[in-house]
Amino acid sequence: MATRSEEVPNHQIDVDETVNRLGAKKGVESVTVLTRDGRVIRTTATAEQSEVQGKLLSKLARDAADIVEELESEDELSFLRIRTKRHEIMVALDHNYLLVVVQSPQKD
Repeated sequence: MATRSEEVPNHQIDVDETVNRLGAKKGVESVTVLTRDGRVIRTTATAEQSEVQGKLLSKLARDAADIVEELESEDELSFLRIRTKRHEIMVALDHNYLLVVVQSPQKD
């Protein structure tokens, strides 16, 4: 019988572990891994929520990255944080992927 590491590539195991670890944090409502163009790779959200997140947040990340590059050509965007009355949306950017965490803001 094959072990888990023989069946699943290491990067997939790392992604699953990261999504599970973040998803277990207090207040986290969903964790989604996207390609830079918004395609969902892994999510704890509903299919509908993750598709909307993918479409909108990938566009926002592209636009924000373009703004940062225009302001400072030697710099690049690595993280976005958006806080609304109901949610906090955090987007970590990589060259190929986006990691999106949606959580309930902590009550101060």
